Amino acid sequence: MTTDFYNLLLTDCALALILLGLFWYVSRVSRGVPGIASWGVGHFLYSLGAAMLDGTALELERAGAHGASPVVAAIGGILACGGLAVIAGAMVMFAGQRALRGGERLALAGVVLLSPLAWLAGDAIDGQGAAMSAAELAMLATVLVQLWRLDAPPARVPARLMMLGAVVLAFLYGRDLLDAFTGQYTSNQAWVNVDLSTWYLFNFCMLMLTSFRAAEALRQTAMLDPLTGTLNRRGLFARLDPELERLTRDAQLAVIALDLDHFKRVNDRHGHEVGDLVLQKLSDTVRDCVREDDVFARVGGEEFLVVVTGPDAAGAPLLAERIRKAVAEMRLDPPAPTVRVTVSAGVCLSARPMPLSMLMRGADEALYAAKRGGRDCVVANTL
Repeated sequence: MTTDFYNLLLTDCALALILLGLFWYVSRVSRGVPGIASWGVGHFLYSLGAAMLDGTALELERAGAHGASPVVAAIGGILACGGLAVIAGAMVMFAGQRALRGGERLALAGVVLLSPLAWLAGDAIDGQGAAMSAAELAMLATVLVQLWRLDAPPARVPARLMMLGAVVLAFLYGRDLLDAFTGQYTSNQAWVNVDLSTWYLFNFCMLMLTSFRAAEALRQTAMLDPLTGTLNRRGLFARLDPELERLTRDAQLAVIALDLDHFKRVNDRHGHEVGDLVLQKLSDTVRDCVREDDVFARVGGEEFLVVVTGPDAAGAPLLAERIRKAVAEMRLDPPAPTVRVTVSAGVCLSARPMPLSMLMRGADEALYAAKRGGRDCVVANTL
C-alpha cells in the first residue's frame, strides 16, 4: 500500500466527518424529515471502518504485526457493517417518511452481524472483507428499492443519479466479494477513485433530496394552523386550486361557515389555555364529521370553514346540522373543566356555476343570520 493511498482513505474519513456535521445541521433545520442525520452517522462509521480494514489492517499485516492486524480488521469490519446498516435504514426512513418496522430492524441487525460472524470464523482480513462487501451489496439493494419510489419531480433526477451510482458500486463490491471468497481480498487502488467519487455523488444527491423534502415540509407547515392542525386560509385555497375550475363549472361546491358561540366568555372564565383546548377539540370533532374530500380550515380566531365538493355538495345543510349536534355534545377530556360550547353555521349552495369567493360571502351572510336568530343553529341559502 502506498502512503498516498492511505492518506486518501484518511482524507475520506475527514470528509465523512464534515458531512456528518452537515447532515446533522440539515436535520436540525428540517424537523419532521426522518433519516437525514442517520445517513450522516452511517456514512461516517462506514468510511472509518473501511479505512481501518482496507488501510490500517493491511498495513499492519505487511509490517508483520500479525497480532494487531486481525483485531483492527475486526473492529473496522464491525464499524463498516454497522454504518452500512444505518445507511440502509436511513434511506428506508427518508423515502417512506416513517420509522423502521420490526422486521426491518431485524434485517439490518443481521447485516451488522456479518462482521462478528466472520470474526468467529477465524478468517481475519479476507473474512472481514467478505462481510463488508456483502453488507455493501445489501445496502445498495435496499437503497435501489427505496430510490425507485422517489419518482415525482424534483426528486426524480437526483434519485436516478443515485441509482446509477448504486449500480456502479454494486459491480465493484461484487468483485471484492468474489476476491474475498477466493482468498485474494486486498485494497484495490485501481478503482478507489471511482469508489470515492461515486460516494461523493451519493452524498451530494442525498443533500439535494433532503433540501427538496425539507422545502416541501416547510411549505406544508406554512399552510397549517399550528394550534389545531387544520388548514389555514392559504392552505384552503392551495388544496382546492387543482380542481376548483371543474368544481365551479359543474356547480359542485358548497361552503359551511362555522363560528363558536360566546367563545370570548370561555376565555374570560377559564383562561386562554382552556380556550385553546376547546378549539382543538372542535377541530377534531369537525374532522370526524366531514368526508375525506371535504376541505376544512381555520380562517380566524374561532371561525372555521368547510368546503363541500362534488355531488354531495347539495347535502351541505345536513352536514352542517350534524356538525352542530356533535359540537353541542362535545366535552373536554379530564382534568380540563366542564365547558359546554355551541356553534352557529351558515351554509351557501350554488345552483349554477359560481366563484368560490361568492359562496364564501353567502355563507358569511347566512352565519350572521344564524347569530341573529339565537345561535346554535344552521341557516342555509342558495345563490
